[in-house]
Amino acid sequence: MGTAFDLDQAIVDMVSRGAVKIPPYPAVAFQIEKLIRGGNYGLDDLARLVASDQVLSADVLRVSNSVVYSRGSPINSVKAAVGRIGAKDVARLALAFGLGSHAHAAGRLASLRRRVWLDALASAMLCQSLAAGRGLAPDDAFAAGLLHDFGKVVALACIEEILERREDVPARTAEAWTETVDRYHVELGVVMAARWDLPAKLSDVISLHHAESAAAAADRELVDLVLAVDEVVPLLDARTHVEPEELGAAAFLRADEARRVAQALTGLPAFVASFETPEAFRPTAGSALVEAPPPPRHRSGPPEPPSWGVVLTTGGASREYRVLAVASTHFMVRGAAPLPENLLLQMKALSSPPLEGFASVKLSWPEAGGYTLLVQPYALSGDALARWKAIVAESAAEGAG
Repeated sequence: MGTAFDLDQAIVDMVSRGAVKIPPYPAVAFQIEKLIRGGNYGLDDLARLVASDQVLSADVLRVSNSVVYSRGSPINSVKAAVGRIGAKDVARLALAFGLGSHAHAAGRLASLRRRVWLDALASAMLCQSLAAGRGLAPDDAFAAGLLHDFGKVVALACIEEILERREDVPARTAEAWTETVDRYHVELGVVMAARWDLPAKLSDVISLHHAESAAAAADRELVDLVLAVDEVVPLLDARTHVEPEELGAAAFLRADEARRVAQALTGLPAFVASFETPEAFRPTAGSALVEAPPPPRHRSGPPEPPSWGVVLTTGGASREYRVLAVASTHFMVRGAAPLPENLLLQMKALSSPPLEGFASVKLSWPEAGGYTLLVQPYALSGDALARWKAIVAESAAEGAG
C-alpha cells in the first residue's frame, strides 16, 4: 500500500509552483469598463462592443427581456437591450457573465461551484444596493461582492484538476469539501487578484474580508460593506425567507440598512436567476466526488400528498414535477428528469391559488423510475411568502388530521 494521498499538500505544492490555473479576466468586460471610464462614447459604441462577443450579446438580450429589466414590448436587438439596461449595468453584467462561464463549467465538483456562484451574485447585488448609503460607488461595491469569494471557484477547479486522474480519493460530503476550500480560498483569491492586476481596493477586499482587522485596507468602507452582506447571504441558502429580526440582529448592518436589504431582497431572486440558461438543465457529469446525503424519508401512506404540481423554469425551458410532500423549508417533488443541485429557477406551484417565486434544487436522487428532488423556495417576500406560509400551514393541518 502506498502513502495516503494528501490533498492539502497537493494544493500547497500547486500554489508554490505557480501552477494554479486562474481564469482570464473577461476580455469584453475589460474593454467595456475602459470605454466607460474614458467617458467619450455613445450607445452605438457600447452596443458594438457587446455585439463583438456572441455569447455576451445573447446573455444581454435575454436579461433585457427578463423580469429584472423588462418594460413593455420584448427587445430583439443588442442596441435596444443596451439602451434599456444602461451602460453601468451592462459593464457589471459583462463581468458577471464572463466569470459565470467558469463557475458553471462541468466538473466533478460542479454543484459546489454553483452554490458559490449563487452566493456571489446575491452578494454583488446586495453590496450594490447598500453602496450609496455608505458613500461608495455602486460599480465598486458590485465588483467587491462578486469577487471577494471567487477564490472558492478557483480552489474547486484546482481540486478537480489535482484529482482528475485519481481514482483512490473517496467522495466527501459537501461540507467536508467546503472546509477544504475555505482553508485556501483567500490565498487563491490573492493569486487571482495579482494575475488580474485588480485595483488595490478590490485586492484588499479579497485578502482582508476574513482578517481580524482591515485597518490597512485601501478602502476600509468597502471591506466593511462586504462583511455586512456576508451576514445576510448565508441566510438565503438556509431558509425560504429572511425575517426582519434576523436582519436587525446582523452586527455589521448599519441603522436603516436592514430596511434597504429587505427591499433589495424582493428583486434579488429574479436578478440571480437571470444568469441561468437552458443549458443549466443538463445533468452534471462525473459528480461522484460529492457524497450525497441519505435521501430524507417521506410518507407514502395517508394523508394524501397535495394533488398539484410544481413547474420549474430557467431560460425559457420548463419541467413539471408532482408534489409528494411539503415541509417548512421545501417541497419534495418527483418527475421524469433530474435537475442539477444548487440551480436557481423560477417556480410556479400549481396550487389554488398558485404560488410564484424562485427556488433552488437542494438534492436530487433516482427513485421509483424517476427522480425525487428537494426544492427550497428562495428569498420569498410579499404575497409569495404569505402564500408559502399558507401552504405549509395547510400541509401541517392535513398531517395532524
